Amino acid sequence: MSHTYQVGTPLEEVAVKEVSFEIKNQSFTAIVGHTGSGKSTLLQHLNGLLKPTSGYLTINGHKITPETKNKELGDLRQEVGFVFQFPEAQLFEETVLKDIAFAPKNFGKSEAEALEIAREKAKLVKLPEAVLERSPFELSGGQMRRVAIAGILAMSPKILVLDEPTAGLDPVGRFEMMELFKQLHQKEGLTIILVTHQMNDVANYADHVLVMEEGQLIADTTSKELFSDPSWLKAHHLSLPQTTDFAYQLQQRGISFETLPLTEHELARFLAPKLNQRGKIDG
Repeated sequence: MSHTYQVGTPLEEVAVKEVSFEIKNQSFTAIVGHTGSGKSTLLQHLNGLLKPTSGYLTINGHKITPETKNKELGDLRQEVGFVFQFPEAQLFEETVLKDIAFAPKNFGKSEAEALEIAREKAKLVKLPEAVLERSPFELSGGQMRRVAIAGILAMSPKILVLDEPTAGLDPVGRFEMMELFKQLHQKEGLTIILVTHQMNDVANYADHVLVMEEGQLIADTTSKELFSDPSWLKAHHLSLPQTTDFAYQLQQRGISFETLPLTEHELARFLAPKLNQRGKIDG
């Protein structure tokens, strides 16, 4: 599929060009690339916010073509929950509980059913019971983001699409948010599709990676494969995760790795047998 903005005008711009890929159910896919590479444009096709200029995509049996009408996308938009950057900006209700309950009420649930769903999703994202009757605007930034995500989960989506969902959070908040998405993936069975600039998150959470550059897909791979070739990453101005970068520097100094580790745990398992009693690396 391809997408072009402002077709037929002097400002016409091809944002996504002849991209083809498949994302498996219950996978955790990261989409990476520089600003302007087409990541967010690609993402907005996944629930019909944008429609392809040419080609098509099929999501859970729903086919989207240039001719697809918005009124045909209602069922798809229930199945694909979309978390934008700074989703807390979309909060508007007077209490946390009402804000989370808005989506199920909008899709036809009674008020009692919607509030029950809201309580369940608030618990899922680890919001304390004490905040449910408070205004969402009285909460911390991290809690506001949890409210917004709970509101999306209240639609019971099968796919969760995340456009840089940890933007603006401190390291602790970012870790807690990524662990929440990991839980939703592993325990709730959601398919996760994440756009991020954080290569540590790609290494720690994703099992599938798409790399975009100038509107085209230049890699469709696993995180292990992607980060095994530092020279390719450097050529495309992409960075290594911190742990892999540290291991790569060790490799440059003579430490041999069969494959470069992605996570701290992998590196620790490799180094532990090599540490001598003085805490130095043998060999």
